[in-house]
Amino acid sequence: MKLRFTLNGQEVTAEASPLDRLLDVLREQLGYVGTKEGCGEGECGACSVILNGKLVNSCLVPALQVRGGDVLTIEGLDGEEDALQKAFVEEGAVQCGFCIPGMVLAARALLSANPNPTREEIKWALAGNLCRCTGYERIFRAVDKAAAEGYGRKIAAEKGRRDNVSEKSVKLQGSEPSRVFLPDDLEEALEILERYPDVTLLSGCTDFYPDLKKGKPEPKRVMDIWNLKELKGIKLEEGYMEIGSGTTFSEVVSSDLVKEHFPALAYLSTLIGAVAIQNRATIGGNLVNGSAAADSPPLLFVLGAIAVLQSKRGVREIPVTELYSGYRKTVLRPDELLKSVKIPLPSVKSRQFFYKRGSRLALTISRLSVAGFIELNGEAVGDIRLAAGSMSPVPIFLTETEKYLRGKKLTEEVIDEARLIASEEVSPRTSKDYRKRVTGRLVSRFLKEARS
Repeated sequence: MKLRFTLNGQEVTAEASPLDRLLDVLREQLGYVGTKEGCGEGECGACSVILNGKLVNSCLVPALQVRGGDVLTIEGLDGEEDALQKAFVEEGAVQCGFCIPGMVLAARALLSANPNPTREEIKWALAGNLCRCTGYERIFRAVDKAAAEGYGRKIAAEKGRRDNVSEKSVKLQGSEPSRVFLPDDLEEALEILERYPDVTLLSGCTDFYPDLKKGKPEPKRVMDIWNLKELKGIKLEEGYMEIGSGTTFSEVVSSDLVKEHFPALAYLSTLIGAVAIQNRATIGGNLVNGSAAADSPPLLFVLGAIAVLQSKRGVREIPVTELYSGYRKTVLRPDELLKSVKIPLPSVKSRQFFYKRGSRLALTISRLSVAGFIELNGEAVGDIRLAAGSMSPVPIFLTETEKYLRGKKLTEEVIDEARLIASEEVSPRTSKDYRKRVTGRLVSRFLKEARS
């Protein structure tokens, strides 16, 4: 594949395999070695670059998705004249240099979007960039310093183009046209699916490359659906909100509509990895990949979400609760894709929540998650739905806890009994005592918040 894109302000051409990672294209094809490889799974941030104005992990971006794009690496900054890099030097934030290029680019992405971040916002923006020399405080001070000097305002106008894709930006070669598909719209994508039901769909790829690293075979055929506009966006319709399957979690986080109607979903989206992951991971991918530890399914279960599936034969809608047939298996037919998710709008009196617990505070894979939805009739519980994730192949409803709570006032005694029932409803295979205990506590926490 011959690939053309803009790199640090200059148009470049590279020869690459369609599934080569952007990281490898930069380092091995083009010699831009400031971008480092660390974990190879999107957790350390050493490979961070800015693609079309967004921070991404270049170890998770396939070369075919860079066509016509705009990439900024550490080499694209102004060296000693760059105020951010200068601040890193002056504050003693540069140590071994392995992680620092990614740190600098993560900080630049933050300041470009938020010229005057708080200390907490700086910490959160850099949470996906690990410093193996443990020099975080000096790094935070360096970002503070650059912000105070107006760095963010200066670079705001320099954001890269977004999704600037052109047919002339890539040329498939040899056998590639028979196994790599780059549709321009949804209709063409559905035609390809009908003809090649074994094709693997590529969007954010935040699960795709980690799976390959763990030994999953590379697919014979792939189709890039990342740029399909029909799969993106958030809109309100009569009685429900519809979220395109290709909508990223960073777009969910920033949506005022989601914050207003589904605050738990907005909060959940902040927990999907770090910023670079949220800029790539999609709500559709989080659903159809079928991971037991996926964050969105438990909440979408209790919110009564509907999965909209589409093929050349038409559209069918099924409850998200019926989307899974087993561990990492869905009921999607070979010629179907998930087009969107519809979520019924809740009443203003309802409350919703999502909690997760993992091995660390930030960027953690869920060891357990609990989601809930409740409506009170006066002081008594009316409708209530509770679901737990990460402890079974698919999320489960806490039906006994729901049954016990309906019609009851949320007294301390009732909440305590609900906690005990919830803890016994889950059957985790590992860390049983911990997971049971925490599940009960999270349900208790929600009930106390709901009555306040």
